[in-house]
Amino acid sequence: MSTYSPSPFSWQFNLGRIPVVVEPSFWLITALFGLMGARENVAWTGIWVGVCFVSILIHELGHALAAMTLGSDLVHIRLYEFGGLTTHQVISRWRDVAVTAAGPLAGFLFGGLMVAVHHYVPATTEYGQVAYSYLKFVNFFWGFVNLLPVLPLDGGHILSGVLGPTRQRIALWVGVVVAAGVTALALLGRAIFVAFMFGRMAYTCWQALSYTRDLKPLEPVRPAEDTEPVKDLVAQGWQALRSGQESEAARLGHLAFSVAAPGEETNTVRDLLAWVALSEGNPRAALSQLEKVAPPEAVKPYSLAMAYEAAGLHERALPPALRAQETEPSEATVALAVRLLVRAQRLPEAERSARDFAWRNLARRDALLADIAVARGDYGAAASLFARTFETTGRAEEAYQAALNHARGDQVEHATEWLKRALDAGYDDLDTALQEPALALVRATPEIAQRLTPRQG
Repeated sequence: MSTYSPSPFSWQFNLGRIPVVVEPSFWLITALFGLMGARENVAWTGIWVGVCFVSILIHELGHALAAMTLGSDLVHIRLYEFGGLTTHQVISRWRDVAVTAAGPLAGFLFGGLMVAVHHYVPATTEYGQVAYSYLKFVNFFWGFVNLLPVLPLDGGHILSGVLGPTRQRIALWVGVVVAAGVTALALLGRAIFVAFMFGRMAYTCWQALSYTRDLKPLEPVRPAEDTEPVKDLVAQGWQALRSGQESEAARLGHLAFSVAAPGEETNTVRDLLAWVALSEGNPRAALSQLEKVAPPEAVKPYSLAMAYEAAGLHERALPPALRAQETEPSEATVALAVRLLVRAQRLPEAERSARDFAWRNLARRDALLADIAVARGDYGAAASLFARTFETTGRAEEAYQAALNHARGDQVEHATEWLKRALDAGYDDLDTALQEPALALVRATPEIAQRLTPRQG
């Protein structure tokens, strides 16, 4: 499973012990929404973006500080697209409800503070009045909208937490009905953006109904052998995660944790929550989950290696990756081990691992062997392996790598041929091709220059 990682253009900073990532999509969507409301007034749009950034960040800080106060020692804030997301460690069901409610409360408090400030020091300029108007709109109007009982809004999470694991379908049905009603009203009022947003939420809740089912109520004293509630929640959590529903997977994991017995059950839930954190781009939270597995040797080595790799701790990732390759050999574990061995320049071991495993996907093996050849400086062998991989997969990236390694080996004619094949296959990272020093002679050939030059702008 691929993990989320911030784009190169994301803004990353810390507020105390709280890491914050602001993705480019946050600025883009917020600015577009601002242009719609400000009628293309650039100055007003800038004010709108600033107000949204501060207000949403304060909202997420409400979640984060509440989580830390109630026992979570590691939180992470991410601002993206239509809002924000705060991830934190597992805490109990009712504490999770309190953490969820703390976000809107922080927004209302901030909005109230701005009203008080404006009362005593009223804005006297046009831009000041615009900023005050936007602050009230975002913190009060959208704050109340966020409390509607629709997942993934805070109101939906609060309702879901209050109802508990035995009534999750009720929460989803409420979300479908409320979101559909808001969508209809927005269409009547020609509020297209609101209609789109709540229509999307209605569809998400409806889709979740297809794989979510309520659990039977737990007895006050549960027999030790009765592990079905936890197994059921964890299974649903993995299904949600594989479907791209990270928030739903996290919710199910939290519920499972609240009823899991210490030991194997708790360890199973921690593994799920570690992968949820990885999918959200928070390897530190994943490591926090895995490092609490008891006893430590019970942690799944593949999960631990993936978390270390995602955190950039490649030396620490290698030992558990090698254990995973030995104890649970699969194409995923072998590929991870080979990738880390190459990075550590342990090339004979990497090649032995890649060649000894019985691969079903031979193209994946050839791609790993090509990476090993590149690390050795054997560009001719790397080019041949990437070419063979391209013949199997048809992926343009493989053809580009074949061209690049032919060029590194001073095989300009072959490099030109394979770059043409990459472009024919749809290779579109033209900035990379235009800036790669090894391809300078290839770019100078008329047939390649004609294909790259018109696309530079």
